[in-house]
Amino acid sequence: MWKVLTRTWRNRLLVGVVITAVSYGLAVLLRLGPQPVPFAVAMAVVLSLMWLALDLVEEEPVAWVPAMPRTSDRVDEATNDLRILTSHQQASSPSEAVRDRLVALARARDVELAETLHHELDAVRRLSPAEIDRILTRIEEARDRS
Repeated sequence: MWKVLTRTWRNRLLVGVVITAVSYGLAVLLRLGPQPVPFAVAMAVVLSLMWLALDLVEEEPVAWVPAMPRTSDRVDEATNDLRILTSHQQASSPSEAVRDRLVALARARDVELAETLHHELDAVRRLSPAEIDRILTRIEEARDRS
């Protein structure tokens, strides 16, 4: 049995037996009238909790590793685009920010489409969500063709 236990656990068991025996002896000397079985069970519980606490304190803190690597695919740009669209819908007077962003997106896909969109959206006006959706669909179709 002693070969199966690690050195740490052998030491813990020996220390536990010694502490229990000394404590029981002191309880008898002080005439506290300890009962052997309940005293041994109580000491086993107390020593187990103490060892558990010591094991937790001795271990190095856990370092959590994210399961998925972070990707940096337009997160900031998407937030900026959403801000531009929101301000376009809520502003009292429309600006050219949405037009410029749509033209820039189109230019990244197809230069001719960008020029066409620039001429179509030349006048500063409030674009409806349906118009923005149609323009984005045209840009995506241009990307799919290339």
